[in-house]
Amino acid sequence: MSGVLVLVTGTGRSGTSTIAGSLHHLGLHVPGPYLGANESNPKGFFESSWSVKFHKRITTAARIHDFDSRPGALDRVRDCVTPEMRASLVTFLRKQSQAGSQLVVKDPRSVWVQQLWKDAAGEAELEIRYLSMLRHPAEVVGSRTTYYASKADEDQRRRYETFNIARWVNNSLVSERETRGEVRTFVPYSDLLDDWRPVLTRVADELGLTYDTDLSVGAHHPVDDFIDPGLRRHEASWDDIEVPVGLREVAQQVWDEQVVLCAHGGADAAASERLDAAAKRYERILAEAAAISHDATEEIRDEAHSAGVRDTRKQARRSRPEPVSAEDRPVRDVGGRELVRLVGKRAVHRLRRSGGKPRDRGSDA
Repeated sequence: MSGVLVLVTGTGRSGTSTIAGSLHHLGLHVPGPYLGANESNPKGFFESSWSVKFHKRITTAARIHDFDSRPGALDRVRDCVTPEMRASLVTFLRKQSQAGSQLVVKDPRSVWVQQLWKDAAGEAELEIRYLSMLRHPAEVVGSRTTYYASKADEDQRRRYETFNIARWVNNSLVSERETRGEVRTFVPYSDLLDDWRPVLTRVADELGLTYDTDLSVGAHHPVDDFIDPGLRRHEASWDDIEVPVGLREVAQQVWDEQVVLCAHGGADAAASERLDAAAKRYERILAEAAAISHDATEEIRDEAHSAGVRDTRKQARRSRPEPVSAEDRPVRDVGGRELVRLVGKRAVHRLRRSGGKPRDRGSDA
């Protein structure tokens, strides 16, 4: 292999942009152009526009959300990946690896295609490494609610928090399971903000990376200016959001086991086994929620069907040709009494135009 690909994963709002930007400042190649900075991420996303479009194509084809809460979303993605998509990814990696032997791609949407990235990396002669950012689910959802949720009523806010916790759980479970047995590392967002040097030293050791700076020296570095502890503007706990107890318990367990993996270099068989058990419990919670909401779901389905029927009828009426009066149609297309009336009208019309009058039938006697 001629180089290394570091695929930065982890759920959105977990610090993936911060770690990607830090690796960029340490000499690794993070391909651009990037998504632009905004209020939610003033330091920039360090997220390749190409990778975002690539993953959007896949999630759109699979008809899933970028951070879908359904365990079956992964299988739907696998069914949609085509040889052309893989070839496009290989081409992208080959081109970008020419700019540096250590390539970093950050996009939380990659959770659905981490094995695809591995296969494509191998074809492009790159060894893949996985870096998962960790941030407590209550903080993640608190951040998402602030920047992405509409200013809605309390019921809508609770629904938003609930399905985003579900998305966090599912994405975390899928990511851990898909990268199990690979070279990987886990990085708590709070640790990175508190003291980035020991964290990134550990990352280099666990992933086999080389920086352009000796971090042990402790001299001022551009990363010092890039990482701002004030970026952690949401330090929410479970007390700050409202989600069902069972879902909260599963989310907390998934968080705890990932912390264990972080402490053991990304590999701990017992922790992974407990995560598999958490995944089964999560699936039961989803099944129960679907059963409880059956009537509401049926109502929505019926309303959608009725709306579709109404739209179809409207379109049919709009496309239907306007009726043509008998006067505007050829005589051959008119029959019966309508034909008699039409011939009489046209005869009278011709006589009037010529200045004549209809003859009285009695004058023929």
